[in-house]
Amino acid sequence: MLSIEFPRDVIFTAAIFGFATFVWAGWAQERPRHWAWRIVFGVLSLAGVALVGITLPTAIRNWSSATALQVDSVPFMIYIVMVALEVIGGLIAAFILLRRKKGELMAPVMLLIVGLHWVPMIWVFEQPFLAPVSVWTIGVAIATFFLPSEKQAPSFWCGILTAPIFLVTGIIFAIVGLNEFASMTCAC
Repeated sequence: MLSIEFPRDVIFTAAIFGFATFVWAGWAQERPRHWAWRIVFGVLSLAGVALVGITLPTAIRNWSSATALQVDSVPFMIYIVMVALEVIGGLIAAFILLRRKKGELMAPVMLLIVGLHWVPMIWVFEQPFLAPVSVWTIGVAIATFFLPSEKQAPSFWCGILTAPIFLVTGIIFAIVGLNEFASMTCAC
């Protein structure tokens, strides 16, 4: 279910999921239910950074290899438009939420934007494996609006329910991508 047609994209996706793990586990420390959760989120954050550290050098070394994002291609244009919409949508949402003094809702709104952003990326990168991650992310973002927030911030729920999924997804992409690059350089 994980396409290896573009190993560079696979390994870079692993790095992106490592970074996403770091971000969401870090944001989840905003107001956890108990201080012990900070240890869990700290470990998740460090694991995300480690994943970036393991995969990003391989992505950089192989940056000139084949990619789904060929300039002047339809996937490239979709990617650029989606990233622009994600950034603009995030900025508008942040502005509105802060103005209405609903800053605690920023995490689930941003998570929803991220999840929606991944939907077209399924086709851009020809990675059906991104579909369940996208659906999960969107579902968590929506559910977070209904989960209890008296003792912990909504960012807690976003982080605890997505950071582990992002980490596992990144590890799967890393294993596949690193194995693919190893087999390409192997003179077996």
